[in-house]
Amino acid sequence: MAASGYAPRRTDLPVVISEARVRHLVRRLAAAICADHSEGDTLVIVAVLKAAVVFLADLIRHLTMPLEIELVNARSYSGTRRREAVEILDDVLELELTGRHVLLLDCVLDSGHTLAAVLGAIVAQAPASVKTCVLLRKRRPRTVDIEPEYVGTDIPDVFVVGYGLDCDNRWRHLPFVAELPEAAASGGGEE
Repeated sequence: MAASGYAPRRTDLPVVISEARVRHLVRRLAAAICADHSEGDTLVIVAVLKAAVVFLADLIRHLTMPLEIELVNARSYSGTRRREAVEILDDVLELELTGRHVLLLDCVLDSGHTLAAVLGAIVAQAPASVKTCVLLRKRRPRTVDIEPEYVGTDIPDVFVVGYGLDCDNRWRHLPFVAELPEAAASGGGEE
């Protein structure tokens, strides 16, 4: 039974990307990835936790090549505030990516610091190829020079939750992407 006051599919948050649109974007990204990779070569997907886990699960259902999945936990937010430095909580060098075809997967490209930090650790291992994929790319200036090969769609520079994205580990379960107003982020709105 749900906790008192808890709405499993909160509908009062402003929807940025609908559930149907998310499904369409994932299928389109999968088709592009399949077109660029030989069905005979194993693709190692390195997904950035925790946000990319829902995206990863949906995406791999549409990929046709042999896959291996690796997960890297990185932190760049505290609530809705970006941290100065990205904290990579796993040792990427232990993933044994040398000579492998790698796809770095994250749910959203915001400042670019997280993607750049993990990408740098992957490139240091000399993979055969490495490409990056994000479902969402925020329209905002970046101080980091990074451009993913695969982008689902651009969104406004607003704080979003749902489809794996969170604020203090809440709202990940939403099947759509929604804007999180400041009142809800600071506890002023109900969860």
